[in-house]
Amino acid sequence: MVVWSTTEIVVFFLVGLMVLFKLWSVWHVANRSKANRSGRLIFLGLISTLTLFGVGAKAYISYQMGI
Repeated sequence: MVVWSTTEIVVFFLVGLMVLFKLWSVWHVANRSKANRSGRLIFLGLISTLTLFGVGAKAYISYQMGI
């Protein structure tokens, strides 16, 4: 079992807020630029996939270091 320190929990929470801000800003820019629906979904999907990969990598590395 992974035991996260208080600092790691705070960092994880802040990363979550950063991800939400990133997704909101991408959506906002796409709306302001009048991108079509497929363009918005492709860009948002790319950002979301890369973000999930980064968060998953952080969790995996944290787990491996806890062993």
